[in-house]
Amino acid sequence: MQATAAHTAAREDRILINNNQPAFVSIVVPTLNEAANVCGLVQSLRKYPEAEIIFADGGSCDGTKRAIEGHCTGDGKIRLVHAPCSRARQMNEGAKAARGAWLIFLHADTFLPPFSLQNFLCFVRTHPQLAAGAFTFRVDHARWVYRYLEFYVGVRSRWLKLPYGDQAIFVKRNVFEEIGGYRDDFSLMEDVELVRRLNKRNGFAILKFPVYTSARRFEADGYFRRTCGNLYLQFLYALGVPPQKLAERYWKKTTTRA
Repeated sequence: MQATAAHTAAREDRILINNNQPAFVSIVVPTLNEAANVCGLVQSLRKYPEAEIIFADGGSCDGTKRAIEGHCTGDGKIRLVHAPCSRARQMNEGAKAARGAWLIFLHADTFLPPFSLQNFLCFVRTHPQLAAGAFTFRVDHARWVYRYLEFYVGVRSRWLKLPYGDQAIFVKRNVFEEIGGYRDDFSLMEDVELVRRLNKRNGFAILKFPVYTSARRFEADGYFRRTCGNLYLQFLYALGVPPQKLAERYWKKTTTRA
């Protein structure tokens, strides 16, 4: 996935930046049975001198933990923590172990290009009022239908200020701690719930720098089936259906679990 995304990223407009000042960010990656992706993910993230990488595993049984442990460093730049199988709990556990002033929550099937991270660091240095936000959503696949999905997500994110977790939500660590982090009792829609609380504060922004999410779940389930299913879950959540009920429906119908 990373090779394709890197090729696509090269076509994006880039902003020239000047990184004279040191910065530090903690990238928290929740994992569950990601052995096929984790080595490539480590390789793509470890070259960022400004960042530490914290993998928060939810009980993988496919060699994911062993693969991560093989890359852990003595200086703590790459670390592995354990948590109950729940993306919200895993990301909270990763945040507890973080030392950076900023947290970026990156899904295991999402690629963060180097120029996007560098421009993020430049942006937060020059916008001290910024408290949280997300990157621009891109799909790492050439099919034309994904361009429509990117357009829809872009409209939702910029007009409603409602990005989802596959846009790599970022937040100042002290702000994250002040609001109590992710809700542990949210088995699904934990990203939406967090963003809504963050939106009540000033300084929330959607950056134009992209992250690239794998199309694997859309391709496995079928693009239209997956898209309609996601919209239906969002509709039910808006009506007040409890996240646990939504999670049961989601995992029952999907063929791959992130």
